[in-house]
Amino acid sequence: MSDNPTVTRPAEPSPARRRQAREEAAAWYAKMRGQRIAHREVTAFYAWREDACNDAAYSQIERLAQGVRAHADDPRLRALAQAALDRPRPATALRSRLGRRPGFWIAGLSLAAACLAGYVVIGQPFGQTYRTAVGERRVVSLADGSSIELNTDSAVRVRLTRERRAITLDRGQALFAVAHDAARPFVVTAGDTAVRAVGTRFEVYRTGAAVRVTLAEGRVQVTRAHAPMPTMMTAGTRLEVAGKAPARPVAVDVAAATGWTNGRLTFQDAPLREAVDEVNRYSRQKVVLGAGAPANERVNGVFDAGDTGAFARGVAASLNLDSAERDDGSIELLAPTGPAKARS
Repeated sequence: MSDNPTVTRPAEPSPARRRQAREEAAAWYAKMRGQRIAHREVTAFYAWREDACNDAAYSQIERLAQGVRAHADDPRLRALAQAALDRPRPATALRSRLGRRPGFWIAGLSLAAACLAGYVVIGQPFGQTYRTAVGERRVVSLADGSSIELNTDSAVRVRLTRERRAITLDRGQALFAVAHDAARPFVVTAGDTAVRAVGTRFEVYRTGAAVRVTLAEGRVQVTRAHAPMPTMMTAGTRLEVAGKAPARPVAVDVAAATGWTNGRLTFQDAPLREAVDEVNRYSRQKVVLGAGAPANERVNGVFDAGDTGAFARGVAASLNLDSAERDDGSIELLAPTGPAKARS
């Protein structure tokens, strides 16, 4: 009898299961790349992708879409994209047309799903404007392979030329994943601040005259109208600029800072007034600081973006405050009128 332990390998997914995963991956790809996404859908997407078969299918769809972008001028792909738009059941039509060769029909399926979602894979119009409303997020994929994820109530203008990739952030917040192209700099302008990148991942948040840049990967150069020299940033840092005040990059928790991309808001010793301002960006139901509310008290915690009620309840419990819904639907935080409650 052998002393070697028996190793049981996970069963391989059946062909039917892999086919189902590919079809679901194409549908998710379309939703995540071209439509406005509700926070509950983002949560559902990440839960779906925890399955290894689903994750592999989605990764393959992404690789295939990158290949499509690289050959966007191929007339056969143009014809296929048009066919995808013309047919009411793209998955079935393309599978029938391309036969049972998985490598080919998945490529067609990814292209069809991308086209149906408004994902621009065949050419990129110059001067496009993309917006989100309060509480919405949107992912925009550009013809050069870069992507822009817009946060709530944000707007960007995109202009791609052979020499330059120019983005203007008119308002709000966006995360940029930049495809490497040394010959065409990728420049994001917000007010009098310009961020120049080649291949990197960074976020820009514009509020009034203030601009905040958070760098997740790579390096960027930040130029300001009133600064004599540009500022170089490295990964894991943040730069906040306003007017002519001097500024320098500081270390930041990038995962927490960009948590909004997963529908989460993280506060680490944030003044209550700042936390309230941030939460109010994601919902038309607002939180209001009423009489006696400690505006400078520190708030810590992770909250679902858009769930104003949960935030108000959590803060009221941790800071010994009362909360009351007003006639206009907003939630007011007040100093307690009765005996002080014990902090949790």
